[in-house]
Amino acid sequence: MLVPVVIVLVAVVVFTYQFFTTILPRHFIVPGQNWREKIIKVIEYPKPIYLNVGLKRSSYRRRLILASCQPSFYTNFLNNKIKIQPEDAKNKNNEFFDQMKHRDIQDPKRRILYGFFHPYANNGGGGERVLWQAVKATLDANEKNIAVVYTTNTDAEPLQILRKAEDKFQIADLDSKRVVFIYLRRFGKLIDGAYWKHFTLIGQLVGSMLLALEALSELSTDVWVDTIGLPGSYLPVTFILKLPILAYVHYPIIQNDMFNKLKYKTFTKEEFSGFKFSVRDILETGKLAYWSLIYYFYVYLGSMVDIALANGTWTFNHINSIWSFNKALGHKLETLYPPCGTETLTKDTNFSAVRENKLLYIAQFRPEKRHSLFIDDYNQFLKSNFPSAKPKNLPTLVFLGSCRTPDDTATLKSLQAKVEKLNLGDCVEFVVDCSYEEVITWLSRAKFGLNAMWNEHFGIGVVEYLARGVIPLCHASAGPWLDIVTGRDEGDSKADWYNKTGYFFKSFDDPDFDPSIQEKDSDGFLNFRIEGEEANQVASYPTFERLLKYLYVDSPEVIEEEKLIEMRERGVNLVKEKFSNETFDRKWKSYVADLEELEKDYREETRDKVNMVY
Repeated sequence: MLVPVVIVLVAVVVFTYQFFTTILPRHFIVPGQNWREKIIKVIEYPKPIYLNVGLKRSSYRRRLILASCQPSFYTNFLNNKIKIQPEDAKNKNNEFFDQMKHRDIQDPKRRILYGFFHPYANNGGGGERVLWQAVKATLDANEKNIAVVYTTNTDAEPLQILRKAEDKFQIADLDSKRVVFIYLRRFGKLIDGAYWKHFTLIGQLVGSMLLALEALSELSTDVWVDTIGLPGSYLPVTFILKLPILAYVHYPIIQNDMFNKLKYKTFTKEEFSGFKFSVRDILETGKLAYWSLIYYFYVYLGSMVDIALANGTWTFNHINSIWSFNKALGHKLETLYPPCGTETLTKDTNFSAVRENKLLYIAQFRPEKRHSLFIDDYNQFLKSNFPSAKPKNLPTLVFLGSCRTPDDTATLKSLQAKVEKLNLGDCVEFVVDCSYEEVITWLSRAKFGLNAMWNEHFGIGVVEYLARGVIPLCHASAGPWLDIVTGRDEGDSKADWYNKTGYFFKSFDDPDFDPSIQEKDSDGFLNFRIEGEEANQVASYPTFERLLKYLYVDSPEVIEEEKLIEMRERGVNLVKEKFSNETFDRKWKSYVADLEELEKDYREETRDKVNMVY
């Protein structure tokens, strides 16, 4: 009885292996034997008709795009049916058919399809800024490159998406003919965290695998570029098509320090010394097993990435720790700051213009942005120092942000209610859903810029502050602290709570606040252990309330106009050098060159046997 079972299991394993390594690759890459006859029939038909491709949309669309004078025509915006572009249909001097022939790996005329997996390509956030600058740099790197953008934004047609990218991110002179939009309609909801009531992380991983399979079924590419952070997509891409992968990582989906939230943090005898067979302890053990499974699966997925680019030091440190096998495998793991459009922002910045005494906070109205911290600390600052009346020289708060969801709107209303309750109506102003031009105006008017998010992975808003001469007052963590507000002279310590470009603060509400290392007479300063070369280094930072007291009561001379002008000049020069589109483009093109060589290697070693079947 055992022998038949073993035979069946072996057969299933062999079939599964063959299915993923032979059947699916041919399905996605190789059209039917009569592909030429089908295309000729469409071209010679007196009226425009669809190409009859059955389920082989990916292979036919791929071949047509690689040969077309206008690849963008082969989008599936209206439906998944395929038409022949009119100029292609003319097939002058048989050029169209000649272009569709299989080309040798070293053929200089061979086109390469770069697949940008970015389901929310039209959302207009920081991730989309990276996407569109990367697309432009990829097209500029070589005229044979074609960008394929996989998106779930089915309500926006291609030209609308490109126009928004140009207006919002100043992406000009983009060769739209070489940008092919592939719309994904079936599994998009599965990558939304709100869809999964339980087991969200594993649900999103499975969702991104299915979404990647849908993407490949519509069009298979030569290179896979993940600019949004959906590592589940790496599995089908690697197993089926053996593509080189570049991942631009905004933040890791799971981190080592997340285990600190659990009762049992590791599977060790010491950790489980107090274990009891109670419902709670069994559930806590289950949580550890679940998170450990996801963590090591994430490590495995990361090993498939040939080039991993972190958006900043904080992300790099975490990814370097998690994807620890990558360098041993010969893969690249580096930091590439996102493009921040500093060329436009720093243009005509007036360092000496009179600024309004305002504390500007540009951030979406979401709980993690911690607007309440500023309201509470500002209120306490007034109570402690000016109990009777607010002097005219004190600054006012300006909260500028957008509401994208009902939850954001609820957060905004809660903040407005708090301001009213504390009687701070003349001290706090809300600017909601304004245009980019208005944002620039505010950046040109305000004296100081705020940021309160704990461990914000990068912080493009802080870059915008510096670029327009706004002095940042930031939470001392992650991107703003490690990468952006870094105007230090040689010998200065990064543990200092101020430098030549801005000021830092901490809060009692920070998740890493440790009461055991605080001093009794701290005078508003909090002690924190900081990451760095020196183990267990402790640094002191003021609360936001204490920082306001320092700037406006104890030492107002430090914010005299002459000193602020020096800080503005230094800040502008810093962001020009580190965060410009030009800097991003130059580095991205070098990675495109690496991908081109990797694509040749992958194709020669694993894919060419499939590609040659024509």
